Amino acid sequence: MTSLAPGPVRAPFGLDAVDGRISASPDWLAARRRAAWDAFESLAMPSSRQDEDWRRTDISSLNLGDFHAKQDSVDAALVAAARQQRDRTQPEAVLAIDAAGASAPIEGSDPLVAQGAIVTTLEDASARHADLVQHALAGLAVDETKFVALWNALWSGGVFIHVPSGAQVSLPVWIAHLSSAPGAAVFPSTVVTVEPGGRLTLIETFASPADDTAMLSNAITLLNVGRDAQLDYIAVQQWGDGVWHMATQRAVLGANARLRFFGATFGARLQKAYWEAILQGTGAEADIAGICFGDGAQHLDHQSLQAHVGRETRSDLLLKVAVRDRARSVYSGLIDVAPSAVHADGYVQNRNLILSHGAKADSVPRLEIRANDVRCGHGATAGHIDDEQRFYFMSRGVPRADADALVVRGFMEDVLHRVPLDGVRELLAEMLDVEIAGRSQAGLMPESA
Repeated sequence: MTSLAPGPVRAPFGLDAVDGRISASPDWLAARRRAAWDAFESLAMPSSRQDEDWRRTDISSLNLGDFHAKQDSVDAALVAAARQQRDRTQPEAVLAIDAAGASAPIEGSDPLVAQGAIVTTLEDASARHADLVQHALAGLAVDETKFVALWNALWSGGVFIHVPSGAQVSLPVWIAHLSSAPGAAVFPSTVVTVEPGGRLTLIETFASPADDTAMLSNAITLLNVGRDAQLDYIAVQQWGDGVWHMATQRAVLGANARLRFFGATFGARLQKAYWEAILQGTGAEADIAGICFGDGAQHLDHQSLQAHVGRETRSDLLLKVAVRDRARSVYSGLIDVAPSAVHADGYVQNRNLILSHGAKADSVPRLEIRANDVRCGHGATAGHIDDEQRFYFMSRGVPRADADALVVRGFMEDVLHRVPLDGVRELLAEMLDVEIAGRSQAGLMPESA
């Protein structure tokens, strides 16, 4: 293991920013980064042969040496497209641009600051609000996995939000994680704490240009929701077709806290995303929903965890997926009920619609119950468009392609209603309609393009 004493840390595959990140960090963060780099070097890459989490997702062709962590400025057209998306969808939202070279990382945060909130970059907060950041990071060990260790060692920029006790934040926050540099390894970073009684709405997007530029995205989102607090969280993954996307989105809930989590997945060459809700306090509740549309040769893997720790906790998850061409969806969901979680109520379901003979969907929902007097269940389906539904539309003069589009749209409709913001719901519905019509939504381009 590398000593914490001063000295260079050697990056074996071209991620030569390690020394720079450590030297530019406060002492507490430098020590954390060094420990993370030690862990990264000692941990093996995930294996579809040896690691259960990765059994259906093979990343043996991912060579980390092909990527660099240099801070190349993001393409101005991509930033403009992200701003257009926010302006059209949620124009009043505070905008945070998490991208190299962004001239104004945080825009329009004055109303939130007036309510006592902190909205800044994670780098800035690590120096100016060290105690708050350390506390917020406490739920993420530096050595949990190889990719978590890599993130802990190399993240930069990022977004930090702290909502003080009792503050009902008046405006949503829209975070755009952007990258356009070929061969870049980027580390999207969002750390949020909503103190007891507070409330926040957060939209987090991930995007690169609409092409097959090769990049690596290694993202962490940490959401700490205090007692009696509420967080509405929406994630939209729209990386281009050449991006490898590894992500952990974790929420830890205090007593009587409420989380509404919605994820939309359209992009990336390959995705491995962990959606996790840790219901720590008595009476905590988490409602998790998502849509996923895969086409081409995409491989999109979602793994969820609903961890019931406190008494009287409730969680519900619904993920609906459509795949066509040679795309593959993988879903693995676990409801884990600790011995302390008496009267836990949890449900997980994954519904898959397979639109082409070459497409595939795997679903593995699981329960692990170690408490008495609980109510938990799971469900999973996978199938093709129902011939009777198709016939119903065609018998009324609807062409087959349009009939299939109506069926797919109807399949997704109920989960779209779970999006907690009207403007974002309309955006996702439009994206879904375009995707169904045959135009991939992997990657972001200006509306005029």
